[in-house]
Amino acid sequence: MLVLDEEVSFAENLKSSFRRHWLLWALFFLTVFFDYFSTLYFMFVDGIETEANGVVRWLAYKFGVIVGVFLGKSLQVVAAIVFVSLTQKLARAVLLLLVLLNSLAVLNNLL
Repeated sequence: MLVLDEEVSFAENLKSSFRRHWLLWALFFLTVFFDYFSTLYFMFVDGIETEANGVVRWLAYKFGVIVGVFLGKSLQVVAAIVFVSLTQKLARAVLLLLVLLNSLAVLNNLL
């Protein structure tokens, strides 16, 4: 596929990312898991209105806490896959950023 006059192989970039950065992918999915459950915990304790992420808050109001948070985390996973598939050069940076953001979210949810 041609993106900004550059040939991009989404499937090859994603496969390469899984091979080269398997540990970051594992950490990413681990932090997604912990962020999901810590978000559920604080939403049940403190209420949906305390969610800082407007999209997740809207999804939780619209579909309920469990489904809304799951959809929000699913959107994050899809976005990670899309960004990593766009370029091999930035895959590590994208994954590191997402691991850091999810880790901070877990800390924020539990403190």
